[in-house]
Amino acid sequence: MSKVVNVDDISDTERDELYEGASAGRKRNYHNILERKRRNHIKDGYLKLRDSIPDVERKKVSRIQILKRAVEHIRYLRAEIKRREMYFQELKLRLKNEEY
Repeated sequence: MSKVVNVDDISDTERDELYEGASAGRKRNYHNILERKRRNHIKDGYLKLRDSIPDVERKKVSRIQILKRAVEHIRYLRAEIKRREMYFQELKLRLKNEEY
């Protein structure tokens, strides 16, 4: 009777040893498990990204739309940072001029 092993519970070395001694069918199954895990990580990443973008969070949108909206939002945030830095510099200059 073969033991079911959770790939998350073993080290990389142990995982490699199990893989090397496995039959072709077991290797295929192991690869499928790892691929499913990889896809789930990607999916989770997209969901986290989607939920951090205003007007898109919790909505059903395509992955390409998530990426496009993320780029737009990052550009907006960068412009907002520049605007606020300029405003801050202006306030510092006013304060400096008022001191004299």
